[in-house]
Amino acid sequence: MDGSSDGYLVICSYAIAILDLVSAILFASVSATLYAEHSHWTSLVALIFSIIWICIILMLLLGIRRRHLTLVRYWLVFTCLGIMLDTILLLYGLTLVVSVNWEGVKITILPFVGLAVEMTFVYIIYIFYLDMIDHELWIPLTSRRYSGGSITKNTKDISNSSDTQRKERKRLRRIYKREERTALREQQRNFHRKPV
Repeated sequence: MDGSSDGYLVICSYAIAILDLVSAILFASVSATLYAEHSHWTSLVALIFSIIWICIILMLLLGIRRRHLTLVRYWLVFTCLGIMLDTILLLYGLTLVVSVNWEGVKITILPFVGLAVEMTFVYIIYIFYLDMIDHELWIPLTSRRYSGGSITKNTKDISNSSDTQRKERKRLRRIYKREERTALREQQRNFHRKPV
C-alpha cells in the first residue's frame, strides 16, 4: 500500500482491533467465571460467543497486517450484526419497562453510548477497508469454466493459490508501469514536436 494508507488509518485500525480484543477477553473471562460458578446454559453460550468473537478479532488483526480484504470484511459483517443485535436487545429491554425510573434511564444510556463508539470504530475500519480496495489491483479469479459440451484441448490448469495471484499482481504491476512510462514518453515527444 502507499504511504497515505500506512499512516493514521493503519494505526487507528490496530488500536481499534486491540481495544476490541481487550473487551472480548474481559467478556470471555466474566462469562467463564459465571459458568464456573453457576453452570448455566446462558453463560456457556456467552462463553462460546466470546471465543468466536476473539477469533474474529484475531482475523481482523491478521487482515490488517497482511492487507487481506476478506478477513477485514468478516470482522465488519460480524460487528455490524452484533451492533444490530445489541440495539434490538436494548430497545426490547426499554419497552419492557412499565414506569420510568430516571436513575435507570441514566444507566441505560451508557450501552447506547457504547454502541455509538462501536459504530464509530466500524466506520473507521470500513474507511480502511475501502482504502485497501482502492490500492488493490483487480485480478480476476481464474477458475475452470464449464465448456458447455465442447471439447477443450490444450488447456492448462491454473491454481487459485495466493502465491500465484501474488505473482500475477506483480506481473500486472510491471505491465502497468511499463505502459505508463511509454504513454508519458509519447506525451513528452508530442509536446516537444509541436511548434510554439
